[in-house]
Amino acid sequence: MEFSERIQIIKVELRNKGWKYADLADNSGIPLSTILKVLSGNTRSPRIDTVEAIERALGLNEKSPSNVYDVEGLLVYEEIGTVCAGYNGTVNEIPTGKKIEIPASMISGGNKDDYFVLRVSGNSMYPKLLEGDTILCKRCDGVDSGDLAVILYNGDEATVKKVNYVTGQNWLELIPINPEYPTKRIEGTDLEQCRVLGKVVKLIRDL
Repeated sequence: MEFSERIQIIKVELRNKGWKYADLADNSGIPLSTILKVLSGNTRSPRIDTVEAIERALGLNEKSPSNVYDVEGLLVYEEIGTVCAGYNGTVNEIPTGKKIEIPASMISGGNKDDYFVLRVSGNSMYPKLLEGDTILCKRCDGVDSGDLAVILYNGDEATVKKVNYVTGQNWLELIPINPEYPTKRIEGTDLEQCRVLGKVVKLIRDL
């Protein structure tokens, strides 16, 4: 893995833990000045033991940074968090500890790191998606009208919904399957705070 990729993973894990650089210094035993140089890119060739010590302090040596393992033709993904099937929720990026095995052929020769797994919370997508279901998603910044997708809106709210839009028009609808929930229409300037996090490509449900 390239050094720049390792630094990005470290920064993401810092945000996930809610740590400041000073917290990382306290937990790793590395001087704060060194951490600032390494993570800001102000040193071209940081000592490998320094980077490894930072990763150990964050627990990154204990798991795959991409949350996916390749085991004899199977891809084993970790659920990286939960997504609300209703409204007024977020993508909770706290791993559930559950591992999901899928055949490598399921991603049709794509890059395994382009996919991620989330657990569904809520029942607005009932009966297609149930509380506790797992969904395999492909990272992308756009989907076709009619696709199921994980959508970020209102800046930091997220949901899994069927997406509906008409090309050239300034609106987008988030459509639940459960008739007890309303369709949410996002239009005008609110669209600027709306983006696709991933397309739902596979439902994985325990029997």
